[in-house]
Amino acid sequence: MSLSLRDALIITVCVVVHLAYRYRNKSKYPLPPGISKWPIVGNAFQIPASQQHLFFKDLGEQIGSKIFYLKAFSQDMIVINDVKIAQDLLDKRSSLYSSRARTPMLNDLIGINYFFPFMQYGDEWRSHRRIFQQYFSPKNMQKEEERTVDFIRKGLLPNLYETPEKFLEHLLNFVGGLITATTYGVQIHRVNDPLVEYQEHVYGAGEKAATPGQFLVDVIPQLKYVPGWFPGAGFQNVAREIKEMTEEVMDKTYDMTLKGIVRCPVLSEKFGADAFVCHPQDDGSTSDCFVSWSLENNSGQANYDSQALRTKQIAAAIYKAGSDTRLASSTTFVMAMLLHPDVQRKAQAELDSVVGHDRLPDFSDRPHLPYINAILKEVLRYNPPLPFGLPHLTSGEDVYEGYYIPKGAMVFANSYAVLQDEGTFLNPRSFKPERFMNADGTLRTDILDPESVATFGFGRRICPGAQLALSTLYLMFSSVLALYDITPEQDSAGKPIHVSPEFGGHSIISQPIPFRCKITPRKGKNVEGLLKDYLGHEFI
Repeated sequence: MSLSLRDALIITVCVVVHLAYRYRNKSKYPLPPGISKWPIVGNAFQIPASQQHLFFKDLGEQIGSKIFYLKAFSQDMIVINDVKIAQDLLDKRSSLYSSRARTPMLNDLIGINYFFPFMQYGDEWRSHRRIFQQYFSPKNMQKEEERTVDFIRKGLLPNLYETPEKFLEHLLNFVGGLITATTYGVQIHRVNDPLVEYQEHVYGAGEKAATPGQFLVDVIPQLKYVPGWFPGAGFQNVAREIKEMTEEVMDKTYDMTLKGIVRCPVLSEKFGADAFVCHPQDDGSTSDCFVSWSLENNSGQANYDSQALRTKQIAAAIYKAGSDTRLASSTTFVMAMLLHPDVQRKAQAELDSVVGHDRLPDFSDRPHLPYINAILKEVLRYNPPLPFGLPHLTSGEDVYEGYYIPKGAMVFANSYAVLQDEGTFLNPRSFKPERFMNADGTLRTDILDPESVATFGFGRRICPGAQLALSTLYLMFSSVLALYDITPEQDSAGKPIHVSPEFGGHSIISQPIPFRCKITPRKGKNVEGLLKDYLGHEFI
C-alpha cells in the first residue's frame, strides 16, 4: 500500500513534533563543556581504569571548567570538581541526585544489589539506612568508643610494641577486627585474625569490581550475555567467583552471631584445618553488636524474616564500607608522620602537655587536643580515602547555570579535586595541619572542613558512619603518637631509606604505596608499664 502525499506529510509532522517534544530541553540548553568524542564509543576508552580522580582533576583544568560532560557509549557522565557545584546539586537538589547507577559487573553479574551504599534510591535503601542509623546513633556511641579503646590498647599498641616492622598488618587487623566485633560481636585474634584476612580478600575483590570502567563489560554492557568460555570474557569467571565468596562470607559471619561458635570450611581450607575458630565471649555468647541488636529489636514482628535478611545484608556492607576508608587514612597518617617529623614532635608535645606521661589518651581529651584534630583533618584532605566517591545517578532532567543535565546521568563528585583546590587550600600538595589552626592555637571555623565536607560524600548519600570513623581515627592517631616515634628505616649501610608520598591502587580507594618505617617507644615513656595490663592476650 502506497502513502499519499497528505498521509506522508501528516506522519512527518507527527514525527517532528514528537522528536521536538522529546528533546526540547536538549535543544534549549547546552550540555556542560567536554572533550571530543569518538563515534559510537564516545569517551569510553579515554577514561583510565584507575586513579580517575587525578585524571578528571587535570581534565577539568584543561577544559577550563569545574563541571564537564563525557559520554561512554550511551551513558551520560557529569564530573564535578568544585565544592559549591557539588553542594548546589547533590545537597540542595538531592531529590534528583540521590540514586546510584547500575553497573553490569557489580549489579548484574556479581549481584550485590543488597549493599546499601550501592543501592538505587528508594524504599529498600531507606530501610537499610534507617536500620544502620538507629544502631550507630549518638546513644550508642559511648559503647562503640569503649570498644575502640579496647582494640587500640589490647591490640594495636601491644602489636606495635612487639613487632613494629609489621605495622601495616597490625593496622589492618585493628581496623578490620574492630569493625567485625562491632558488627558481629565475636572475639578477634590480636594478631592476624583469619576472619579479618578472609573478609579483606573477598571484599577487596568486590571493591575492584566497583571501580567504574575496571572491566570491559561495564563499558560494553551487552558483553554480560557472553559465556565465560568465550575469548575475552574472563570477567564472567571473576564475577562468579566474587559472587560465591561474598555470599559465603556474608552467611558465615552472620551465623557466628547466631551460633556463638562456628567452624568455617572455607576458612579452614584457606588457613589450615585448625586455624579458624570463631570464639564467643567468655560467657559463651556474642557481645552487644549490630547483628544481635537488630535481631532483638525486630523479634516478634510479623516481618521478622525480611528484617533478618536486611540485617545480614547491612552487616556485610558495614565491613566493606568502613574498613577500607579507615585503613587508608591510618596508613596515610603513619606516612605523614614519617615524612614530617616536625609535625610529629609538635603533636607529641601537645599530648604530653594535656595527657601527661602516666596514662593513655582517651576520648575526653579530644576537645583539648586541637593540633591532633588538625592532623586528622589534614590526613583526610591530603589523601581522601574515597577520592572520586561513588557515582550518583540523576532521576530526572535538570538545568544548572545554563547547562543541561540529562536524566539517567552518572554524576561524579571529585572529592580529591575539592580538597586539593588551590583556591581553598594554599599549596594543597603540602602536608600542613597548621592550615586548620588559628594563631592562638584554636581550630579554624572559616575554612572548608574535610571532616564534614567532601570526604564522606554529599547529599543523602553521605556516609552515615562518618562520626564513628572520625572518633576511631582520632584515638588511634593520639594513642600511637603518645607512645611511639615514627622514623625512617635504615638500609644495610645505616642510611635512611627514602619514602615518597605515593598513592595508588586499582580500586575506588586511595592507599599509600606500601612503605617501610621504624616505630619505636619514645624516650622517657614507660611504654611497657602503660601496656602491662594489655600485653600477652591472644584475643581482643
